[in-house]
Amino acid sequence: MSRLDWMDAALCAQTDPDLWFPEGAGQHARTALRVCAGCPVRTECAEYAQQVEDSADGRRYGAWGGKSARQRRRQDAATNFRDQQIVRLTKQGLSAAEIGDRLGCTSRTVGRVRKAHRQQEAA
Repeated sequence: MSRLDWMDAALCAQTDPDLWFPEGAGQHARTALRVCAGCPVRTECAEYAQQVEDSADGRRYGAWGGKSARQRRRQDAATNFRDQQIVRLTKQGLSAAEIGDRLGCTSRTVGRVRKAHRQQEAA
């Protein structure tokens, strides 16, 4: 089974592909995003988009995983800021639960960010 088999279940595979890649600056993919809202593989699509965008020097095009390129850019910026705050608060000696309460995330998220940070520092 291919790691991209989820694409067969994607609603976008049954729709006009031009909806996901609107032409011109400022064009919105509202119709595409409405289709995405009911898609059963939206999570897999979002993960795939992240892999593609990471490997393409951060270039973001079209609607993926129920979000426009602009929405994905904003989400990444917010996530990066949150992760930096987790590292900073960890260095101040706060517990995962305390950090989660302050930042509005779970202690599991705090643990995941801490682990990724440790691995990054070790590399």
